[in-house]
Amino acid sequence: MKRPTQRTGSINLAIGVTRRKRWRPWMTWVAASLGMVLLVMAGMAAYYVPRARAAVDAARAAVDAGRDIPNQLSSQKFDQAHNQVLLTRQKIQDTQTSVAKMRGLRQWPYIGRQFRAIEDLMIVGDESVQAMDTLVLFLKDVFAPFAERGKVSLAKMTPDEKGQILKNIADKGEDLRAAQERIHRAAETLDRVPDRGLVPQLADGVRTLKEQFPAVLQALDQAIPASKIIPTILGYPNDKNYLFLLENNTELRPGGGFIGTYGLMKVRSGEIVSLTTDNVYNLDNRANSLPRIEPPEPLQRFLKANKWFFRDSNWSPDFPTTAQQALFFYQRQGGSKDIDGVIAVTPTAIAKLIGLVGPIKVDGIEFTDENFVDQLQYEVEQGFLRAGIPENQRKDIIGDLTSILMSRLLNLPLTEFSKLFLTIGRELDEKQLLIWVDDPTTQNILVAQNWAGAVDQRNDIDSIMVVDANLASLKTDQVMVRTQSYTVVPEDGGLKATLKITYQNTGTFDWKTTRYNTYTRVYVPAGSVLIDSSGAQAREKSNAPGKVETLDELGKTVFAAFKSIEPGTTSELVLTYKLPDTVVKQWQAGRYTLAWQKQPGMLPPDMNLSVTAPKALASIEGVDNLGRIRQDTATFTGRLDHDRTIVMTVKQ
Repeated sequence: MKRPTQRTGSINLAIGVTRRKRWRPWMTWVAASLGMVLLVMAGMAAYYVPRARAAVDAARAAVDAGRDIPNQLSSQKFDQAHNQVLLTRQKIQDTQTSVAKMRGLRQWPYIGRQFRAIEDLMIVGDESVQAMDTLVLFLKDVFAPFAERGKVSLAKMTPDEKGQILKNIADKGEDLRAAQERIHRAAETLDRVPDRGLVPQLADGVRTLKEQFPAVLQALDQAIPASKIIPTILGYPNDKNYLFLLENNTELRPGGGFIGTYGLMKVRSGEIVSLTTDNVYNLDNRANSLPRIEPPEPLQRFLKANKWFFRDSNWSPDFPTTAQQALFFYQRQGGSKDIDGVIAVTPTAIAKLIGLVGPIKVDGIEFTDENFVDQLQYEVEQGFLRAGIPENQRKDIIGDLTSILMSRLLNLPLTEFSKLFLTIGRELDEKQLLIWVDDPTTQNILVAQNWAGAVDQRNDIDSIMVVDANLASLKTDQVMVRTQSYTVVPEDGGLKATLKITYQNTGTFDWKTTRYNTYTRVYVPAGSVLIDSSGAQAREKSNAPGKVETLDELGKTVFAAFKSIEPGTTSELVLTYKLPDTVVKQWQAGRYTLAWQKQPGMLPPDMNLSVTAPKALASIEGVDNLGRIRQDTATFTGRLDHDRTIVMTVKQ
């Protein structure tokens, strides 16, 4: 065998000889043609380079011009913002003009792909800027009368001025529809820009746009319905009275959290005219002399409850149901009859609002967004004893804190209101803030926008909602780590689903946390049939297996079981069931939809999804670009911080 070096030398020599021997006239033509292509490419480069530079310069100018618009809006410099929008659009049009002069590049291999992507991105930019102009003019119409007064706040406005702002919002809300239409056209154009085959710089920009654009779409899609209901909810043109519930989600209940404090709030033209709060037990004591109302069966079985009180009224995970149940008990036990709606808020949401206004001091105790939950819990459970405060007054600190917080929010300058609206919107999405109103038109909009905390009652799609009820487990939900894992696979012409709920109790035995006892309910499509289960328990401190009950609630099939998790341990509840034919028919039509809902008040659990389709999948939506498709299986791992609707389609 010859050495590799000798072999290599022989090959190189042979190639050299072969090349000289096999040169043919046709290769001369090839060489000449290549030379001509190079000359043409050089000529085209000389022609296109100046135009490319002009396009880049115009694009940079558009970016620079557009960068100042948000700052001008937040400073209420509406005329400047409008002029900046016009300048930005002119720069984009200049870019489009320069790009149009290079249309010959569309036919070039590889370069043409980049060029077409740039053309589409210019359209996206132009439509987006025009949508921005509509938004600027809307904000100008709403707030311009007050813009010249500097950092004006709602607290410094007269009731008539607040009413004028709400009237402007109601009257001008439909003007946003033009912006909505332009943003949707921009989104459609962006969708046709390829994700692959682009140069890295361009690919990164496209990827970022596609990640951010859904939030823009959602914001504008919600702005129009919001403009219709915000004035009404805030008491324009008529005053509104609300039953206020503080739901402690460290002691989770199906409708958000244990109702430890309630209140009555009156609003007029965006102004809180009055707000009073009280310990829930002070109200429930009035029920002792009233006829007995039988509580839900699990409360009787696990808590030995023989009466149903206002504090336990949020047994339904459907907030419209919970709100009306709470209102019933509140009025039955002597509360005001003049109520227009129910507003529930968790400590999680209050902490976010404190983050907007800064630390709040009450009786020398400082509450921040980071310590609020723990500090408040200590004061109402332990601190009041050391301070010598009577037990029935231990929650008065909540009323004082709420009053200060509301005052600080109303004193926020209008320039900060965009942050306030974003915070409120996020807490509504995450179900840490819940609203029900006794007005069908407004309530229907809340439900349609998923701001009502309502259970999705559709049964022609797949659905999951895991609901826990803390049963005398102190404030242990604060230390519980949850994971919900859902798998769907075809089986015998149908669909088999497996849901694994993992509970990790990271707490200890102390005054605040203990073993976690929960009555777990899982809401699934009506007609689902339980095949198998594991992890259900008969009672706490026992390994005796429990039974999984099958119930019917809210138009859904419900699987319910008791579960107990000791501190420092992890445990699972696993349910395997057959999905109904209504869900199977989705796949037969080439589409699968899953509504995965979050329980009100629950801190976001981790979520894992794996769905195997009858044939190869084409797409998956609703999973933040983190979904993965491999042949016929789609997977996703994320956080259930809001309700998700996940849609998959199969290849036709």
